[in-house]
Amino acid sequence: MKILICMLFVIMSGCNVFTQSSVCGDRYFKHKSEVEIAAMSPEEKMDQMVLEQMFHLPAFDDDNYNLLHLYIIDDGIKILPKAIEYMNEYDPDVQECKERSAARLLTAAMYIDNVDSAKFRIRAVENGRVAINALEQAIERRRKSRLDADNYDGRGNLLSVFLDGLKGRAIKDGLIKETLEKQYNIKMSEAELIEFTNFLISLDPAYPSWTKVLVWAEMTKAESDLYYRAYQKFKTRQ
Repeated sequence: MKILICMLFVIMSGCNVFTQSSVCGDRYFKHKSEVEIAAMSPEEKMDQMVLEQMFHLPAFDDDNYNLLHLYIIDDGIKILPKAIEYMNEYDPDVQECKERSAARLLTAAMYIDNVDSAKFRIRAVENGRVAINALEQAIERRRKSRLDADNYDGRGNLLSVFLDGLKGRAIKDGLIKETLEKQYNIKMSEAELIEFTNFLISLDPAYPSWTKVLVWAEMTKAESDLYYRAYQKFKTRQ
């Protein structure tokens, strides 16, 4: 997971999303302790992450940031109401603080994507579908506000990548495909992977949590066996 965090830092920093000289809040904002983070509600953790995004990037080896990151993922779909609020309020043309608005949008998109890939496929529940639609609408509002919609925009591209994963296959699905091929010699096409992903969602929307691997590493035999047995059920139903 730390690899993914670092990749996002690189992308966001390269896009000049936020600056530490912001006038939109306390630039001397400090980290919270683990005890303080653990006591926060899911909504408070998301608010805290917005401030982290605004004032503490880049933070490649920031243990406190990574701790907050993992706590938010562990909250799972409890973060959806706050994420929806952030995305619905996003207006690139009318806002009191562009940095805060951008930080809220990116935080919402990043964490619904992380929860979707690591814990629970959010499109299986109504609030998750509302969140996906809210992200899609925010991306569209952002696209329409740009002077030249054809210009390269790394931040916009990242948001679109999140949206595509929420609608289709997540990072975890790629890991499942690789694991089944490596451990059981099962070779799936992209089309079959999408079908298998949809089957897994119908079987158990929390299937990403069958393995504790968050991004891309070796599953345990017990974990990979769960996906193998699910694939056998999937083939039986065809």
